[in-house]
Amino acid sequence: MLVKVTENFYRIDNIFSDKMLNKLLSIFAEDKTDWTVHPDGKSQVPRLEYRPEIDPIRYANFLQLRKELYVELKPVVDLAESLVGKIYQNVPQLWYDREGYINTIHNGDVSPNHHVNVQIYLCDGNENMSTYCYDKISEDSNTKAWHTVPYRFNCGYMLLHPTKIPHGMKHRVVDKRMSIYQGFRGTEEENTKW
Repeated sequence: MLVKVTENFYRIDNIFSDKMLNKLLSIFAEDKTDWTVHPDGKSQVPRLEYRPEIDPIRYANFLQLRKELYVELKPVVDLAESLVGKIYQNVPQLWYDREGYINTIHNGDVSPNHHVNVQIYLCDGNENMSTYCYDKISEDSNTKAWHTVPYRFNCGYMLLHPTKIPHGMKHRVVDKRMSIYQGFRGTEEENTKW
């Protein structure tokens, strides 16, 4: 299920149950007209992000889904906590990236309190659409290189210390890219910058 790629980057394979996958895919199957356009100044094609708070029933269902996600991600959380200490779940984000979108390589995520990120892909597609990170080739080496994981359904990655490790996409989306992004912070208090 979890395979170490580098000191800070892990491949995740077949993490979610069929029940969870069906719940997530049913959200992606909905009409996306009320999804939020998530502008990224570096991409000409904006990302769409699911926003459950626009409807009280949808929001209540999403809060329950958040709890269930935590349970299904428990093996990932346990490994992460053994490496970085106690972490707390941020609000999960469902992302729908359209043809041409690219989340360019960025040197760190927005919040300095962001300790771990997990992204699981929810459709098959072009292998080049995966996330890349620039990290040491081994624990006992200072040499760094680009690493990635396969872009496959129900697979993805865990990145430790995302505020310090350059990561992002090297290639634009072909057709579509669907994923769930789950960040974890180092303090119990929520942060508005995920």
